Amino acid sequence: MKKRAIGHFVFIYLVFGMQVFAQKSVIDSLNAILAKSTDTTKVKTFIKIGNEYKGKNNYDKALSAYLDALKLADSVQNKECLFLSLKQLATFYNNLNKNDQALEFGLRAQKIAEDQGNKQNLYDILDLIGGFIYFNSGKYDKATQCGQTMMKIAEAKGDKKQIIYMQMWFGDLYRAERKFDLSIEIYSRALQTAKEIGDKDYLYSSTNGVGMAYDGKGQFNNALKYYLDAFNGAENAKVSTNNYGFNVAETYFKLKDYSRALFYANRYLLLCNKSGNNYEKRVDYGLLREIYVATNQYKEAYQAFDQYNKLYFLLHSDDVQNKMNLLQAGFNAEKQTKEIEFLQNKALLQSKLKNVLTAASIFLVVILFLIANGYRLKRKSGRNLSSKNDELNQAINNLKTTQNQLIQSAKMASLGELTAGIAHEIQNPLNFVNNFSDVNAEMIGELEDELKSGNISEALAIAGDIKENERKINHHGKRADSIVKGMLQHSKTASGSKEPTDINILADEYMRLAYHGLRAKDKSFNSEMTTRFASDLPKINVLQQDMGRVMLNLFNNAFYAVNQNAKTARNDYKPEVTISTSFEKGYVIIKVKDNGVGIPDAIKEKIMQPFFTTKPTGEGTGLGLSITYDIVVKGHGGKIDINSVIGQGAEFIVSLPIN
Repeated sequence: MKKRAIGHFVFIYLVFGMQVFAQKSVIDSLNAILAKSTDTTKVKTFIKIGNEYKGKNNYDKALSAYLDALKLADSVQNKECLFLSLKQLATFYNNLNKNDQALEFGLRAQKIAEDQGNKQNLYDILDLIGGFIYFNSGKYDKATQCGQTMMKIAEAKGDKKQIIYMQMWFGDLYRAERKFDLSIEIYSRALQTAKEIGDKDYLYSSTNGVGMAYDGKGQFNNALKYYLDAFNGAENAKVSTNNYGFNVAETYFKLKDYSRALFYANRYLLLCNKSGNNYEKRVDYGLLREIYVATNQYKEAYQAFDQYNKLYFLLHSDDVQNKMNLLQAGFNAEKQTKEIEFLQNKALLQSKLKNVLTAASIFLVVILFLIANGYRLKRKSGRNLSSKNDELNQAINNLKTTQNQLIQSAKMASLGELTAGIAHEIQNPLNFVNNFSDVNAEMIGELEDELKSGNISEALAIAGDIKENERKINHHGKRADSIVKGMLQHSKTASGSKEPTDINILADEYMRLAYHGLRAKDKSFNSEMTTRFASDLPKINVLQQDMGRVMLNLFNNAFYAVNQNAKTARNDYKPEVTISTSFEKGYVIIKVKDNGVGIPDAIKEKIMQPFFTTKPTGEGTGLGLSITYDIVVKGHGGKIDINSVIGQGAEFIVSLPIN
């Protein structure tokens, strides 16, 4: 296992800024301060506002506030405020790993501190530039120059703690440069100084530092002595043990003392559980897995590796969310443009559908007029009867054509409702594919190390884990592929070719797609989804794309019903939609049940008619259940029944014949 380089100045260094609060009232109060503050107070208030937004991962507004502070400080030519603004911007860009921008603002702040002769400001900004920006980018020579200036300031000040900090600072730097003897020497100086002033935190962190330097040299017995002193001493003194316990366990593992390695790894795991440090816990589970494999405890190794993966995904999910927030800061304009385009397209589709419905209504009035007029003319003279009949037949054909066009428009409109559900549903398997791929990339590196060292048994164990992960990648890849194929199948025109279909899989797929589609339009919506699928259900020949539309229409109506009921029901109401399947007397039975508002008896006979809807204007076309009826009854020779009780919900029962 590779040694983790944990720098001590990450543990010590305090980034400028007030503590971040989540409440919106904090920013409101800071904005109120701006209205009645002097210029210098405004600069510091802008910085505090920026820190608030940064704590909420709102990087756009944070950066805007920091730039406002810099602009104001520059306009009033206040050097101290200008330094604070530049330092904050350097810190902000450093946290985003943007070294070029961080260095630009950091060097400007350094110049101001030097011109002012302000030693403390110079020390602080050099700590950021050298200890973070140069160190993290591997520019150790420039980091050393910064450290030398900082050490002179600390020694001139005579602050022992600051001197220890600088000794630890150089110890980390020399260790990163693999100058292990120099690192041991300067960590030892820090250890001696910490003993002199009785600072326990520095005492045990410098002791651990000496151990890490010996560890880097490969002198594991010497490293273990210092690791044990640091861990036991910190635990007895009731100060932070940091990663000392892990270092002890890992070193025993390197020395092949597996019983002690297991003891300290479990002991360190308890500390991680207590502190809630998921990152350290994950690393510890990785070590536990290696210990169990080395001692042929494969069941325990699998359990440790399972925990390792779960924590990896948890941490990776947080990291992805943070990256998404960062990306969001750069794509707000594009997002707004896409939203405008979406709304325009939606409005255009609604407008076209409305126009078609209006035209159909007008056409229907015209037809009725022609019928009445034809009847009147027939009674009056009986002449031109044949001509009028031809006109009437033509009008009826036109009306049927218009109705078919409306039905096709409704089918195409349902594709838009699927989009949000598809996007959400396909993200899950893709996340698994990406995560397992990342794990395998890491494990392949470990595999190469083990092969180089000739440890065949460990290499085979790692190879087995990689193979298992590849199986999971394949599984989730096929899952994503099936979702995409289902979407394509739904979108294409019916070909008239029926295929053997597993109704359970089809129903489960469209239930989740309908749910996520409604969630995309109404974030407050939530519902339980219950499935009761018959395990012995035979496959039946259906048009998959048409049957998918049936499922989508039934689930959309069910989720709509429970959502409407939730708006007026008691607080203890829990929306629930249930899908169940069974095989009875040559029919596959599909039941979609909800606990929504229910359907009145007076309209049960009407809801399957074209253009009949109980939804408010603009929320329904009245074609969903009509299309469902045509597909089930006319297209597949099945039947649809409805059970409903007002206030208790409704149940649609679809019966499809096997033959």
